[in-house]
Amino acid sequence: MRVLIAGGGTGGHFYPALAVMEEFAKRKNGVELAYVGTKRGIEARILPSYPWISFFPIHVRGLQRGNAVQNMYALSLLVVSFMEMLIVLLRFRPQVVIGMGGYASFPAVFLSSLLGKTFPMRTVIHEQNAVAGLTNRILARFVDKVLISYPQTRDQLASARNIVTTGNPIRSEFLLAKRTRAAYKRFGLSPEKRTVLVFGGSHGSLAITNAIRKARSEIARNKDMQVLLVTGESIDTSIIQLELASAGITNIVVRRYIERMGEAFAIADLIVSRAGATTLAEITSCGKPAVLIPWGGASDGHQWENARVLNDERACTIVGENDILGRRLARLIEQMVKDEQGLSLMAQNSMRMGSRHAAASMLGEIMVLVEGAHT
Repeated sequence: MRVLIAGGGTGGHFYPALAVMEEFAKRKNGVELAYVGTKRGIEARILPSYPWISFFPIHVRGLQRGNAVQNMYALSLLVVSFMEMLIVLLRFRPQVVIGMGGYASFPAVFLSSLLGKTFPMRTVIHEQNAVAGLTNRILARFVDKVLISYPQTRDQLASARNIVTTGNPIRSEFLLAKRTRAAYKRFGLSPEKRTVLVFGGSHGSLAITNAIRKARSEIARNKDMQVLLVTGESIDTSIIQLELASAGITNIVVRRYIERMGEAFAIADLIVSRAGATTLAEITSCGKPAVLIPWGGASDGHQWENARVLNDERACTIVGENDILGRRLARLIEQMVKDEQGLSLMAQNSMRMGSRHAAASMLGEIMVLVEGAHT
């Protein structure tokens, strides 16, 4: 069986795709897996570590509101990307093409949906967010099946012929990682202290990073708490490390990127992050309490909608970017960490919302579709 998955650009699209590919590899013998993305996306950096996944990069860019020049260039590249995808499809000959959202998935899924009228090739899309993205809103009417993470999204994709709620798949490392002394040691942290994991998505968040930097003195005074700050690409971590060393602060550990993020989640007593769909799937599947700071620049305000789904179930606290200025974020973190009963209740609500079997559910829906095409 040959499976082609398209998407990427950001971790929010790529990591669920990787979770699905891991599920295929684990449960289906003889499956051939391929991924379509861009050379600029996170997939180009991560996929070389997965030699059992073929990678086909194409030339495609997303549209930007108010940028006519960029949009003209993106539309011209779309022609190129369709030609590249035709070559990929003829070369790989997939039985199913799965779009995980984002502009990189559009050429693959749209072209495959047209070819699927003649050849035994089925198409599926998956929407991670509570608010459906533009690419998936367009593709929903053409594909054979639409999979969604939140039931609330169903009405936004009314043109879909077949729509199923599966949840948002996460990588197996998040489900398998344990809170161990070795994990604390790997990050240079103490198992005797409450641990707060702070990050801003695959690209990082300068606003969140700076909020922690400004509050470093307050954090340092709390001897029962420690912070693991993941900056991503938002800033040179050596700058922050120098600041901390000069001030003699040892309970803030800074990393640019963490390969074993599942372990970081396992030892975290509280998570502070943006509200991307994949991050929230990881938080709820691991049953972690969270402070969510939605990114206001997300298309259609989807991060706010994602966060509200959790907030409605009392599985998180939502904070706007204006509310993390100065030292407010540090005070909120300290207040929540001290409230053991509140953290425990939030963790229970979070775990209740988790979709730990989302990857298996997606695989089941995909196999029903593929097997139906050959009967």
